[in-house]
Parts: sequence; C-alpha cells; structure tokens
Amino acid sequence: MEKMRNYFRQSLARQFVLLVASFLVVFIVGAIALSMYQSSLVASFEQKKNEIETKMKYAQEVERAFNQAFSDVRGYLAFNRKEFKLSFFREQENAQTALDLLESAATTKEDTQFIVKARQFAQYYFGRLVPEAIDAFESGNIQKVLSLSENGGTASIQQFQLQMKTYKNNLNDQLDGTFRQLSNEQQTAQTAFIVFVFFMLFLLIMIARIMTKKIGTPLRALASMAEKIAKDERVHNDDVVHTAREDEIGKLAQAFRKMLASIQDKEETLMAHNEELLAQQDELELQQTELEQALEAMQARERELKRYNDFIQSLSNLLDRQDVLQSIVFHMASIMEADRGMIVLMNDEKTYASFGLSPYGVEQFLTYVYNGLYQRLFEQKKPFVLKREVAASEKGYHEETMYVHDIFLPVLSNTDDVQAILVFSRFGGPFSDEEVQEYVGLTRQISISLQKIELYEQTEQARETVQHILNTVQEGIHFVDRDGNSVIVNKQMADLLQKETIAELEGASYEQWARGLVEQSDAGEKLCDYLRAIIFNGDEEHEPFVYHLPQKRKVMQVYAKPLYRHGERQGTVFVHRDITKQFEVDQMKSEFVSTVSHELRTPLSSVLGFTELMLTKELKPERQKKYLTTIYQEAKRLTALINDFLDVQRMESGKQTYDKKYEDIVSIIEHVVDTQKVNTTVHTFHIQKETDKTIVLGDRDKLAQVFTNLISNAIKYSPDGGNVTVRIYEQNNRLCIDVKDEGLGIPEEALPNIFTKFYRVDNSDRRRIGGTGLGLAIVKEIVKAHEGEVSVTSELKKGSTFTVSLPLVALAPGEEDERDNDDKQAHAHVIIVEDDEHLAALLEAELKDSGFRVKHVKEGKEAIALIEKEKPDAVVLDIMLEEHNAFGWDVLKQLKENDELAHIPIIISSALEEREKGLALGANSYFVKPYQPSQLSKTILQLLLNKERQGEIFIPLPQEEAK
Repeated sequence: MEKMRNYFRQSLARQFVLLVASFLVVFIVGAIALSMYQSSLVASFEQKKNEIETKMKYAQEVERAFNQAFSDVRGYLAFNRKEFKLSFFREQENAQTALDLLESAATTKEDTQFIVKARQFAQYYFGRLVPEAIDAFESGNIQKVLSLSENGGTASIQQFQLQMKTYKNNLNDQLDGTFRQLSNEQQTAQTAFIVFVFFMLFLLIMIARIMTKKIGTPLRALASMAEKIAKDERVHNDDVVHTAREDEIGKLAQAFRKMLASIQDKEETLMAHNEELLAQQDELELQQTELEQALEAMQARERELKRYNDFIQSLSNLLDRQDVLQSIVFHMASIMEADRGMIVLMNDEKTYASFGLSPYGVEQFLTYVYNGLYQRLFEQKKPFVLKREVAASEKGYHEETMYVHDIFLPVLSNTDDVQAILVFSRFGGPFSDEEVQEYVGLTRQISISLQKIELYEQTEQARETVQHILNTVQEGIHFVDRDGNSVIVNKQMADLLQKETIAELEGASYEQWARGLVEQSDAGEKLCDYLRAIIFNGDEEHEPFVYHLPQKRKVMQVYAKPLYRHGERQGTVFVHRDITKQFEVDQMKSEFVSTVSHELRTPLSSVLGFTELMLTKELKPERQKKYLTTIYQEAKRLTALINDFLDVQRMESGKQTYDKKYEDIVSIIEHVVDTQKVNTTVHTFHIQKETDKTIVLGDRDKLAQVFTNLISNAIKYSPDGGNVTVRIYEQNNRLCIDVKDEGLGIPEEALPNIFTKFYRVDNSDRRRIGGTGLGLAIVKEIVKAHEGEVSVTSELKKGSTFTVSLPLVALAPGEEDERDNDDKQAHAHVIIVEDDEHLAALLEAELKDSGFRVKHVKEGKEAIALIEKEKPDAVVLDIMLEEHNAFGWDVLKQLKENDELAHIPIIISSALEEREKGLALGANSYFVKPYQPSQLSKTILQLLLNKERQGEIFIPLPQEEAK
C-alpha cells in the first residue's frame, strides 16, 4: 500500500489519472443505476399489463359462455334439439367457471362490482328465466315463452351485454392508463438522467479545481521566492515550502532549495573566513555539548522508531477489522502514554474498539459521535487538544483538583474524508505540538491499514461472488496453473470428481484431482494423455475430448482454453460438459437412417422386382394377380411409412388438424381389429367391453390410427402368436382402453423412452422386426391432442399392456341415434365445383343421399356466376380446374372478397397438400384426395349446424322433426 501511495505521490500525471478514474467509476455506477431504474419501470408495466390482459381473457370467456348459452336456448326453443339443451347446461358450467376465474384475477372495485352483477344475472338467467321458458316450451305453452321474453327476459340480456361491453371498455382504459403512467415515469427517469449529467459536470469541475490547487499554489510560492532572490532580499532555506512532496513540484522545490543553499553557503564561506579565528574557540567549547545533545536525540529517536516499528508490525500482520482496531487502540495508548482511548470507524455500523472505557462510556461516545466536539473534526479535519478538570467519577480516591488532557485525532482517507476518529485521554501531562505532529503521522499509517483491510474485504467479496457465479454454471469449470495444481473449481466440477466440498480441491495437485477423474472414465490413459498434453506441453490445438462415465451413465465432453496475463501463460481452464442427451440423439439419428433405409428399400425392392417380372415375362393371370397383390401391399406399406413421417412433421410444427365429433370408441376398435385380423393367422383377438359409456369427442380417423398402431405393434412384437386383448372400461370418469399382448415385453430401462421419436429397443430379437420408431410417438401426440394420456406396463417374455385414457362424453338416451341421422336431416343447397366428372358424380350422389340439394359446375367463372345467383348454403371447391381461366384459388378469393357471399362455408377438395394456404385464405375445411365421400357430407352438416347456432342461417328440417 505504501508503494502504491509513493507511486502516485511521485507524479502529478498519475494523480490526475487517479482522479479521472474515480470520476469514471462514479459515472458508470450512476449510469447503471439509472438503467436498472428504467428496467424496473418496464417490468412493473409488464406486470400490470399482464394482470389486465388476464382479466380481459377471462371476461371474454364469460362473454363467450353467456352468448353460447343464449344461442343454445334459442336453438332449443326453435328446433327442439336436445343437443342444444345439453350444450346450454355445459355453457352454464363454463360461465360459472369463467366467473370464478375472473373473480380470482379481480384487483379493483370495478372488477368486483361487475362480477357481482354478472353472478346476479347468471342466477336470474340460469336459475329462473331459462328453466321457466324450457318448462313452458316442453309443456307446449309457447305463449308463456313469448311472455317471458317480452316481460324482461330480452331486456335483462341486453342490459347484461351492455354491462359486459362497459367492463371490457374499462379494462382497455386501464391498459391505456398503465401505458400513460409508464410514459410519465420514463420522463421522470430522463429528468434524473439530466440531473446526473449536471452532477458529473460539477464533479469534473471539482477535479479540475483540485489539480489547479495542487499545481498552481506551489508554483506561485516558488515564483515568489525567485523574485526575492532577484531583489537580493534575504531568503532562508526553511522558507522554501513543498520540499516534502515527491512529485515534479517537490523535485523542483528541492532543486530550488539546493540552489539557495549553495548560494548561501558560498556567501557564508566568505564571511566565515573573517570570523573563523574568533569562532574557533567557541566552537571547541560547544562541541562537547552538541555531542551530548546528539546522543540524547539519537536515543530518543531509537525509542521512537522502536515504538513505530512495533505499531506498524502489529497492523501489517492482521486482516480482521476488529483485531486491527483493537491493536491500534492498544499501541496508540502505549505510544501516547494515555490512560484510556477509543477509535470509531465512520461507517454505517460505527465499528469501534476501546481501551480503559466502561460500556456506558462507549455507548455515550457512539450516541453523540456526530455532535458536540466531534463535529469540529469533520469540519476542520485537523487534530485538537482540550484540557479539562477531572470529573468526580474519574478521580477515584483523589480529593484535590486534577486535570485531564484529551486529544482528538481524525483519520483521513486518500480522498481527504474522515475515515475514523481517535480520542485519547492522559492524566499525566499535556500533549506537545511535536507529539501531536507525531500522532498525525501515525494516523496516516492507520489510514493505510484501514484501506488495506477494506481492500481485503472487497477482494474476499469479489472472490465469493465469482465463486457463486461459477457454481451457477451447469458445466464443470476447473482452472489449473502451469504445474497442474487446482486453483479455481466450481460445484459442478467438485460433484464430477466426487468431492463433497470445493475446499477439498483447492490447491490439489494434478495427481490428486486427475486420478479421481481418470478412474471414473472409460477413456483411462487417453484422457490422462489429453490432460497432460495441454497442461504440461502447452498444446493449444487439441479438439474437445469425449469420455464416458459408466457408473453415472453420462457422456462428457471436455475442452481447454489457455489463460494468459501480460503475454505470459498463467494456466489452463478446463470445461466439462454433459452431452449425454446430445450423444443419445446422435445415436438415434444414426439408427434412424439405417432403419429408414431398410424400411424403404425392402418394399421398393419387392415392387421393382415384381414389376420387372410382369414387364419382361408372360405370366398366368393367377400369378399376375399374386404379384399385383404383393405390389399393392408393399405400396400400402410405403404409403403408411411416408404418412408417419408427414404426421410427425405436422404435429411438431403444430399444423395437424383434427375433425372432432362424437364417436363410439367400440365401433372404431372393432373396425381396426377386423382390419388387422388379415395380417396374422397365429393371434386371437378379444374385445372386452366393461362399460356402456363409450362415447368420446374425437377425430375418428386419428383415433383409428392410434389403435391401429397399438394393435399392429401387439401383433409384431408377439411373433409366436397368442392373445391380443382390447379391454374397454371406465375409471375416474375417464374412458380407458387397454391393448394387451403376450409377446416379447419391454425392458424396464427402455420404458421412459418408449414414446420418443425414432427410439427402438436395443435387442436383436426386435431388430429383425421392421419399424421406424415413429408409431408410438404419433400415438402419444394424437392422444394428447384429444386431452388424453397413454401409458405402458410390461414384463419381459410375458407381454405388454398399453393404456389409452380419454375424457368421457355423457349423451342423453336416443342422442346417438340423432347424431347418426344428422346427415339426413338437412335440406341445404350445395354447389360442387369439380372438373372430374366421375368424382363429381360420386360426391353428388353422396350429398343427395344425405338430403342435400346439389348442383355441379366444372369451370371457375361459371361457378362464380352460379354462386352469385343462387347463394348456396355451402360450396365444395376443387383447386386445379380444367379451364385455366380461373383456378380454385381465384374462386375462393373472389367469394371471400364479396360481402354478400363471404359467409358461405367453403370446403376445398383437392389433390394438393396445401391445407395451411387454403385455411388462411378463408376455407372452412380442407380434404386431400382420395377421401371418403361420407366425411364430406358430415363436415358440411357440422359447418351448417355451427352457423345455425350462431344465428347466421336457418336449416329447414323434415316435417316430422319440426313437429
């Protein structure tokens, strides 16, 4: 520390750099504080914005539930359809749930008031108005239904909708107000920034003033001395000031003093020659006296240096703040010959140490440290001495008048601030000016010691912070010096080396820490050679090294970077990364490539081989049929494989669409089982139905794909045959389907990964069984999209059981029959735009059988004219039309741009796989050829029913149902 102070004392430029650096530190800290304040404003705004948006979302859900309930009641009263009544009760629950969610998110009085009004309306509407209307309707009292509507029913609904609209507008106003508040606070932050800039300018002026004072004042003093010498005025050597400075000014003053001394010596030499004879005798007499005084001064100086040495040595050997303060008080009291004393640091804790003081005296001192006499130290920053009469409590057994001398000493920091206060009391005698100056010199040493302690504490805090940062890094970090000794290590590295604490690795030699790593690894000597080449040979070109930890089932990658300081290598930083998942993914990719190559080439070989035979040889009809059957089966196999890839791609990209309807899961499973029976002759299939509640809301084709994959897997992985049992049962209000086989089973370690893409169990028995590892991944995604779950239990050599759990749908008696007959209850008008005559005839026949009125056109322009004229209820549109004057895309765009025709549902029927584009342009559904025509009629009816519920169209029903 003393060297550092001398380093800055010896140069004004260095002092200026120190002041500028301090200025930059203050500027950076202030800028960071303002930046953090700005960030906190944005975070607060985001929180309030999220709260308001949450309430807006729940309010929209409330509005949607009520509007749907209104629509269902109207639909029920208009068409007497039971599904509307059931939908109404579901929406009643949804409305209550949405109100509960909105109440949980409520934060203002307006929120609470709206929720109370909404609940009152819900109680009135759901609990009184609708039940009375339904009872009246079902009893045939239509007049009462109309009366309920006229006598407040419609008005209450309109009033609630007005309240709903007002509340949503209030939420939007709150969001706007929050944004305005953010703008105001940001203006405040900008004002604070301007104030900060002015403060930094003021600080810069103060720095300039300090440097001017340090340079200008001594230069003026030296200039004044030079003028006196030029005027032949008498100038004493002691008049030259600033000779104690070590910078350029001090050197200039010393040179000036030497020059003055040289001039005066020459002048005195001339005078001394005249007085030499007279002074010789006096000089001999005084010589003995001077020698005696010099001896006494030397002895006193020796004692003083010893006390100084003891004091400085005691400070330099301590790093604990309290120990240092106690040592300062003790040694200062010894040097001053004081009877008691105390030191207090001017920090927030008022850290102190005392000598010869009672606890009450210490408490009194700390209480009034900023008042009374001590305030003088903060203002003048100079020591002072007081003489006072000894109080009665201090005299002990003495009765005469006594005096005590108190000395107050400030400890100044390098920025001339009062860092600490020293107060000592002496009963033996006063403090001389020489002693006071001596004590001031000791306070400088105390200041250096306190700064050293502060720097040590800051260094320790910085070291702990760096260690905490390293411990948060997921990789194992290890810094070793040039000899391989461990210097810095984080918690992850300690765990890797099987050490409980980081301290066990601090200072560990290369042999100590490397042995534990090499013994765990399967790389052995290769890993050891890699570490040695980098640490001891300085090899910096090594690629990252991969090694395995068999006991932990981990794959690690280590790479190294040298650390240089001032061009000299200090050591090496090793980073150990856990790449187990990446390694497993790479393995899976390699296996996938080989599997896909095999799965694609095998059926392609059969197709090409049998095709070549049919082209090059004359075959009997039976043989041709056999070969064609094989080609057809292999083509279906390829199609299924490609469809699996496409399904996975669509699911991962979120573009998979589902046409969910109420379906009986039993009929789906029976159809799948019938289809799979033709693929085996050694398996027996069983369907165990243990519940009558087998209706689910789902996509029939996708659910069929789920059970096709599961049952085909049960067949494939039980090559010796056996029973394949499908059990359907109800559990916890969910429909569960078990698919059980008696095959190879699945190892326990493979169960967590069984639904992962491209994963296949590593077993030679299974490798002979074809597959890409995509089937179960597709099953999981489809079941998840249906709000269901899929799980597996298995035992090796005894078989596996896959369980699919789906939400149950409870239907009223007879409703299933109504669902099956929905196709035949609509008499809507449909126009088919299709250039393929055969496909158009097929679609037309299907739709007419389902009760629709159908017209067919082939060209785009003709289709647009017919649609504008007849305004049908739905349009079936092909994209690639025969006439190129208008493609299907053009027809779709023109219909959606026409306000009178934009509401008409459009179902695209195309061989192009451009579902996203069609839906984006406004199509309501998209079918990729080939598809089952019955799906088209069901989809059209579903779209028309949805529009009917929304009040956009009215579908005429058969006379019997209308009654």
